[in-house]
Amino acid sequence: SISLAQEGLLLKQWYQRRVREKQEVQKQVSVGRSMRARKKYVTLIRGLKTCDMNLKKCSKAFGQKFACGSSVTGDDEITVQGDVIDDIMDFIAEELGIDADLVVDVGDIKD
Repeated sequence: SISLAQEGLLLKQWYQRRVREKQEVQKQVSVGRSMRARKKYVTLIRGLKTCDMNLKKCSKAFGQKFACGSSVTGDDEITVQGDVIDDIMDFIAEELGIDADLVVDVGDIKD
């Protein structure tokens, strides 16, 4: 059995390790497009969770701003109907308050 002091020390070490792990996560938002059918595209946004953004609210904001369908499709991915990469990159930097240097255009994404 361990004493209360030892248990407190172990909890403190565990907490500090968790904080370090969280800080090591690289913040980056990648924006790309994927072909849906013939000449139709969808824009994929990945990495908003690393910037502590609520994906559901972001998806709704994208849909309202660009008058199109937008949905959360993965653990850290939003799909927006249409090829709106440049507009989305500007919107993320200006409206969502994420530093423009963290938003990267990855071009075409093959799924």
